[in-house]
Amino acid sequence: MKCTIDFKECLKDSPKFRASLEESEQDVDNLECRLERLVKLCTAMIDTGKTFSTATGGFIVGVRDLASYFHDDNLTSSSLNRFAHAMSEMLKYFTILMDQAHRSVCKNLNNFIKNDIKKVKEMKKHFEKISDDMDGALIRNSQAPRTKTQECEEAHNVLTAMKSCFAHTSLDYVFQLNVLHSKKKFEVLDTMLSFMHAQNTFFHQGDDLFVDLEPYMKDIAAQVEELSTKAKEERKEMEGRHTLVQQKELLGSDSSKVEKEGPDIEGYLFRRTSNAFRTWVRRWFIVENRQLTYRKRSKDSLTVMEDDLRLCSVKPVIEIDRRFCFEVMSPTRNHVMQADSDADCQFWISAIQQSINRAYRETMHAQESLDEQESSTSNGGNADTENGNPSPAPQPKQSKSQIRLTQLMSIPGNDVCCDCRSPQPCWASINLGIILCIECSGIHRSFGVHLSKVRSVMLDAWEPELVKVMAELGNDVINRVYEAHVDETIATRATPDCNRCVREAWIRAKYVDKSFVSRLPGPKNQTGNKIRSWSVRKKTKKSLQSIVKEDSKEDVISQSDSDDVTSGLMEAVLSVSSICTKDSDSGLGSSSPDVLVFGTDIQSVADFNKSLDFESSEDSSTETDDCEDRKSTTSWEDMSKLDPNMLLYKATEARNLPVMLEALAHGADPNWVNIDDDNKTPIMKAVETGSLSACEFLLLNGAKLDRTDCHNRTPLHHATMLGHTGQVCQFLKRGANQNANDDEGRDPLKIAVESANADIVTLLRLSKLNEEMKEADGYSGNPSDETFQDVFRDFTNMASNNPEKLKRK
Repeated sequence: MKCTIDFKECLKDSPKFRASLEESEQDVDNLECRLERLVKLCTAMIDTGKTFSTATGGFIVGVRDLASYFHDDNLTSSSLNRFAHAMSEMLKYFTILMDQAHRSVCKNLNNFIKNDIKKVKEMKKHFEKISDDMDGALIRNSQAPRTKTQECEEAHNVLTAMKSCFAHTSLDYVFQLNVLHSKKKFEVLDTMLSFMHAQNTFFHQGDDLFVDLEPYMKDIAAQVEELSTKAKEERKEMEGRHTLVQQKELLGSDSSKVEKEGPDIEGYLFRRTSNAFRTWVRRWFIVENRQLTYRKRSKDSLTVMEDDLRLCSVKPVIEIDRRFCFEVMSPTRNHVMQADSDADCQFWISAIQQSINRAYRETMHAQESLDEQESSTSNGGNADTENGNPSPAPQPKQSKSQIRLTQLMSIPGNDVCCDCRSPQPCWASINLGIILCIECSGIHRSFGVHLSKVRSVMLDAWEPELVKVMAELGNDVINRVYEAHVDETIATRATPDCNRCVREAWIRAKYVDKSFVSRLPGPKNQTGNKIRSWSVRKKTKKSLQSIVKEDSKEDVISQSDSDDVTSGLMEAVLSVSSICTKDSDSGLGSSSPDVLVFGTDIQSVADFNKSLDFESSEDSSTETDDCEDRKSTTSWEDMSKLDPNMLLYKATEARNLPVMLEALAHGADPNWVNIDDDNKTPIMKAVETGSLSACEFLLLNGAKLDRTDCHNRTPLHHATMLGHTGQVCQFLKRGANQNANDDEGRDPLKIAVESANADIVTLLRLSKLNEEMKEADGYSGNPSDETFQDVFRDFTNMASNNPEKLKRK
């Protein structure tokens, strides 16, 4: 930037001089602004450095204080002290750097601004005043009249003096401007060079410090690695001890010699007596061997307060005046106890709840061990062993997600995406029962959970009943419903390589608009024969082919009628229905085809993969032999009653999920009330059948648990009355209201207590306790949360995998 002003032009006071002068003044103003900003930023940096120094000093003090804590550990204490000393030295260097920044930047630039630039500014004001006086003298001289000689002479003398003064002033001003422009480069560079020297010194000092410290740090790092290895070994050893103790607790009947070491919990508590005065006495309480007992201090005899903790529950008591109280509740009576502090109270509540949970676990594990022994005994004499053939090599253990994927892929049609036929799909719509690719799953998810609930087969957690719902449906079954009459003029079929617009249009037409779903059949079939009644085929483990084969042997269905059954899967009839004949005796006859049976052509998944057991009912028995034909369908209904809601209701009674799905596809309401059957809803009918998968399917598709029948009984009431433990667990996990009373004033807990069903009593009490803990004001931590989850998980697995075990009372 060229800011030097010519002295010759200065004397002329030419426009060129004025332009150069103005440019130079603007440059000075710009320089002053930037220097002031730099000084301000440097000041802020120094202030921040002071804050950093203060905080670092505090940190160093904390490190030294921590070193004093490890006074008995020479390695840790000496290392921390040396690190603190190194940080202290670095802090000193940093303080010197900030002082150098203040001296070299702030002071130097402030002096340059206040001395040089300020002097030029003052000279500028003087020059502008002289310039204005010069302009006034010129004007006065030009206005002097010719006739007034004296006035002309005075004006001339003033002008001459002003010209001389202006010349001297302008030369001085230009001189100072030129000097300033020449000096600014030196001042700025010298200032920054001084600061950079300070930076160089700071980093050199730090480098020298850490060069000396580096060998020591490497030595400490090696020792830390050694300590870490030892800590991992100790942790592994402790985990081994923990596992060993846990295994000892879970030993079965063969390990009866191993006794438990001590009671679950013991200590002094105050107990409220049951006499008329309700006095409080202090006793030594013991929780051991599924019992709650106590004794006096001076006596050795034990008094059994509760003989079986599995029928009990525990909760805090806040309704009385005494503090730190909790209550142990059983079906027959309640016991109020008081601890010495709030912490002791919470500890006792947690310990008793854990003992209740442990009692259930021991019962379950003992039963599982017995089953395993029976299974090993029955399998010990198989043909291969008897023949001396070696047992097959053990297969590598698969993860739960891999096993689940293998199971679901074995269902017909699930090896490709249900919508676009892409291979190896790994996503699912759990309420529709289909397997999808990732692209189609994104479309399903965009439509909302009211239409499709999308879940990953590999990444998400799955409840056992969800797997059973998926197993009873599958892509082939769903496509026979939703793709019964495909019209590609409405939407182009999606392919693995199609774009998102085509895919979305196809899925919308298929599931939202239901454009390809066939209509419910009318009173006549395609051959013109009148259909008098209809029913739904009950779900059994026998395939249709075996049923037809057995029936043909008994001449119940003739060859022509069998052809009618096969041809009954016509386009005008539902994809999961067929036409057969009815006889007053057996339910199947050989007269003209006048009966519509839904679901006869859907095979159970067990027929496709005999190695998978997907039976989801607590009543896992199936009709066989002579009873098969008579009980293979639900009751017969007149064709005037055939509508989606009634079809859903009858399909639920038959536990036939494919027909239930088709009824929903036709617009059935999952909360429809059957006024002819005590105002029951489909899920109440599913409770009567004991089918977990039917209940889960209805819940996934919008069934409500707060609906009541004509006796004001909810599905939870019905499950409790029937003793279906798995369904009670299923409903409680869904947040069913367990405080609702029926017309007799009984809630589910009262019904369970009257029935003496320990399992259901435990589930209801544990769920209620869990809710009370969450709602309690000022209560931090819920000791029943972990127990609640563990117990419900165990009951869920047992109801899905070993339902016969839940028939015990």
